[in-house]
Amino acid sequence: MKSRKFKYILGFVLAVVLVSSFVTPVYGQKKLQKNPGGYHGELDFPINWKQYYSYAEWTKIMHDIQKKYPHLADIQSIGKSRMGRDQYLITITAKSTGKHQDKPAMWVDGAIHGNEINGIMCSLYVMWYLLTRYDYDTYVYDLVNNCTFYILPGLNVDANESFAVYPNTPNNPREPYRPEDNDGDGLYDEDRTEDVDGDGQLSTMYIKNPKGDYKLSPDKRRFVRVSDVKEEVVRFRRIGSEGFDNDGDGMINEDDIGGPDPNRNFPYGWNLQAGNPYPMSESECRNVFEFQLAHLNIFASFHYHNTGRLIMFQAPPDVGARTQTPEQRQRLQEMVDQQLVEMRKTNKYAQLFTRRVAQEYQHDMDTQIAIVTAGARIMKNYRPTIGGLSGQAHAATYYMLGAYGYLIELWGSPAFHADVNGDGRVSDVEYLQWIDLDLNGEGWVMPHKYNHPDLGEIWIGGTRKKHTQRTPPARYIEMEAFKNAQFVLYCASQFPKVEIDELTVTPATHDLYWIEVAVKNDRVYPTSSDRSVQLKRAVKDKITLKSSNNISLVKLPEGKTMVDPLSPGTQYDTITEKGIEFRLKGKETLRFCALVKMDGSQGWVEVNVKSQHGGADKKKVNIKVGK
Repeated sequence: MKSRKFKYILGFVLAVVLVSSFVTPVYGQKKLQKNPGGYHGELDFPINWKQYYSYAEWTKIMHDIQKKYPHLADIQSIGKSRMGRDQYLITITAKSTGKHQDKPAMWVDGAIHGNEINGIMCSLYVMWYLLTRYDYDTYVYDLVNNCTFYILPGLNVDANESFAVYPNTPNNPREPYRPEDNDGDGLYDEDRTEDVDGDGQLSTMYIKNPKGDYKLSPDKRRFVRVSDVKEEVVRFRRIGSEGFDNDGDGMINEDDIGGPDPNRNFPYGWNLQAGNPYPMSESECRNVFEFQLAHLNIFASFHYHNTGRLIMFQAPPDVGARTQTPEQRQRLQEMVDQQLVEMRKTNKYAQLFTRRVAQEYQHDMDTQIAIVTAGARIMKNYRPTIGGLSGQAHAATYYMLGAYGYLIELWGSPAFHADVNGDGRVSDVEYLQWIDLDLNGEGWVMPHKYNHPDLGEIWIGGTRKKHTQRTPPARYIEMEAFKNAQFVLYCASQFPKVEIDELTVTPATHDLYWIEVAVKNDRVYPTSSDRSVQLKRAVKDKITLKSSNNISLVKLPEGKTMVDPLSPGTQYDTITEKGIEFRLKGKETLRFCALVKMDGSQGWVEVNVKSQHGGADKKKVNIKVGK
């Protein structure tokens, strides 16, 4: 008897296990944190946010965190760089709530320019924040359940690696490594900037010269211009960035590593001068654009650059630019400035722009202004401005894909921290004060002698180190990354969401009943952008009716129907047998109606609404005679 009972229990357990293996588990918030001062998963996957990483290091971080959160993340290579490095993309969404391609998606990339590697850190931070907080934070939990995040931390991976690992100037390398013969000698990239003295920094070289324009400053930390030609002082001539004459032509650094600007290589607004040799010539850019073309669920995109603390958003075309005279533009600017003064009396982050757009694009313009106004508040010291068009990634995102695009210029030099007198500039004195007080002396190359194989005795130094200008010192990385992540998450939180707000039944006469439906989208973004509508890429939202067998839809003329002739406000779009298509704008509610006939004393009607980017909703209402 015991044996039979054991076999029965064992069989039941095995059956449960077998069934469970075919069911995707639903992950709840087992560690929900309600205290804003409490633990939110920061050490569940520790990352040091106070350093920059090599390609091997940051791609390992991606793979390791994916292994820890396999139910939320997948990694793939979207292609290879010119030098053969994989461009790794991590896809983040809760697999238990649906496939990534079926949810509205946010695209995030960093460092399309090689020297802008703080964009890698900001992209990684978005990844880390979403995954580690999922179990603790209801805001993140809802976003990861309902949205998809495609994150490509490093776009220009070859140049990114060089800038992170090797001595470089703050401005180079920027481009993908397409060999170029800059000096026309038949050799390619043979005279690069190089670390002459081996100190790990690229600085500036000077040589003593009686007719030189420079001298050492009194504190011996800088080379400054000689202001008095009669001054008796040791003079120097500025040679330029550190390097050697590798090809023996008497010049230094004249054939550095180069290539086309990758953020001028995208198709929209492309021109030969900036984006040579042809659109999408660089595999790194082409891999990105082909991925985006294949994923129609991408609703918005973020692209991390430096420098300037700017929220550059892509806006519709300015219809007034070609027709307005300079005087008219000036008057328009004055009017906008006056309006802003009034608006900022109640909201200091309010934004308004002189751009005038066609009526069919007005909602996109209004949407973008609302988004960047919130962005200015979240980011605090970032200024919204309209982005450019010349082959840039976010221009292609909006104008060719119909997705909202944002280019973020990070950091902005130490001006925010070092400008002591508040004049908007940083003098050499203020800069050195910042180096001394904020960085404890770290960040400056002191002038020193060196014996150069081509030039003899030279002096090197008197300049800032690499991570004190375009890329912030490591101690500032997380501060910048955190608020930028918050802006990305805010935008995703404003992706459209269609909901049936009201569903009512009103007796008409005898066996006829009016069904009235209110469908709302309480988010800032519409269910499809104005641009996607113009491109014919938009998929319309749709509302349909289902009912019990004893209820049938009464055929009414297509268009609008007035439910109550005595109340003009009850004129609604009529739902037909095939349903009705529409488009919900941001913060909009639309109303629909249908007339149904019921045989018998009771039945039911179900309303379904579906949107490509706004999700789906349904509600059911029971109908009873006399009720």
